[in-house]
Amino acid sequence: MKKKFVAIFFALCLFAGILYYISLPDYYVFNSMSTSSQDTRDTTLKVVVYKYWEIDDTILKIEKEHNKINGTPTTLEINLYYSKWFLRHGGKPFKIVRFEYGEK
Repeated sequence: MKKKFVAIFFALCLFAGILYYISLPDYYVFNSMSTSSQDTRDTTLKVVVYKYWEIDDTILKIEKEHNKINGTPTTLEINLYYSKWFLRHGGKPFKIVRFEYGEK
């Protein structure tokens, strides 16, 4: 009886964990910082990525969404982190992507 209860409890915990993971977004833009001068605008995004497969497509989605909402900057730097915990505790990003759009 006890083994059956432990097996059911384990299965329910596993099921709840899978449901939680499925409900997470692909990424979350944690912070956006933009600096401007007379003829340039540099933007840095700190992004937490929850789902790592097809990371290149995710990066392009982040770039497209940012440029659609905020306009195209001179440079866009996207810092990708594994979790909010790494970001809050000074962890290094696992990937840094930089887009250069040039002068306006």
